[in-house]
Amino acid sequence: PGLGLDVLAPLRDPPPVGDHQAEVDGTAVNNTSVVLRANTPAGRVLLTGDVELDAQADLLVTRTDLRADVLKVPHHGSRYNAEEFLATVRPRVAIVSVGAHNSYGHPSQHVLDALAGAGASVLRTDLNGDVAVVGSPRLQVVSRGNALRSP
Repeated sequence: PGLGLDVLAPLRDPPPVGDHQAEVDGTAVNNTSVVLRANTPAGRVLLTGDVELDAQADLLVTRTDLRADVLKVPHHGSRYNAEEFLATVRPRVAIVSVGAHNSYGHPSQHVLDALAGAGASVLRTDLNGDVAVVGSPRLQVVSRGNALRSP
């Protein structure tokens, strides 16, 4: 009860099936991720999928109110996050879903610094384990257990 979901994206068409370059690069596919804003009596949560710079810029241009109490950081905290986007969202809590010791080097230190500069507390699944957002009667973010460690 009291949950509202707004679909904010995708704002772009996906690349054609069989587009080899899109399959290799992944950016065009990432930029067609579904972006949802969950509005609850306890607060707002922005779920951003894998959107990268272009899709983040598209969202900023729409002038949609992107502010959220909790942000699921786009694309595992990769370097393809716009500081302007992160500053516009102004989350109190930022959740980075990322595997321990991943080969991509996610999350980017630059993105972590931008989130800290925006005043967000950052939780990372590689360091904090499972992270859950609960909201009854007020919004809370909890982590459970230790992160999985790669061998």
